[in-house]
Amino acid sequence: MNTTQTMDEAEEQLDARPGAWLANLRVQQGYSPEYVAGKLHLRVKMIEMLEADEYQGMPEPVFIKGYIRAYAKLLGAAHEPLLEVFNRLYKVEHKSEKALWQSRRETNKAEHAIRWVTFFFAVVVLTAVAMWWYTNKENEQLFPSSISSIDSSSNKTETEIRLTDLSKMRSLLSSRPQVESVEKEGG
Repeated sequence: MNTTQTMDEAEEQLDARPGAWLANLRVQQGYSPEYVAGKLHLRVKMIEMLEADEYQGMPEPVFIKGYIRAYAKLLGAAHEPLLEVFNRLYKVEHKSEKALWQSRRETNKAEHAIRWVTFFFAVVVLTAVAMWWYTNKENEQLFPSSISSIDSSSNKTETEIRLTDLSKMRSLLSSRPQVESVEKEGG
């Protein structure tokens, strides 16, 4: 078997399945699936699925293309022909382009129940706050003039008392040394 026959066989395999071509090249270079998985930071199962061309259990096609590109780079092969074959084999149905706010998903009964319970709780809280405010509104006068005049007069007496208390303390403190000196002279 010469090199020309091997390259022809490899090209035929490439036309059929890019994963098998990568597996064949890996074996030729003497790498194990575990080694490739470690270098590509993938699980061994992912490498096995890629080599078997089992794309249904793998993530989105954009990731698979990245895996093929990285795998080919690791093995020193060109990735463009592999990606072309992958694109021919793996037809993606494009989803209709909708904005996130336009997408509708079905909600389950538990979500509906949580919404209703939350709504009911909010109504109860708002009702309780409104009743509390209404009952306190009747007990309270807005700007009572008699209370404000009483408050201002009580503040004056409090400050006077405080001043008096301070002056009494000063007089006590200043008289204390005199009392001590009298006690010492008398004693």
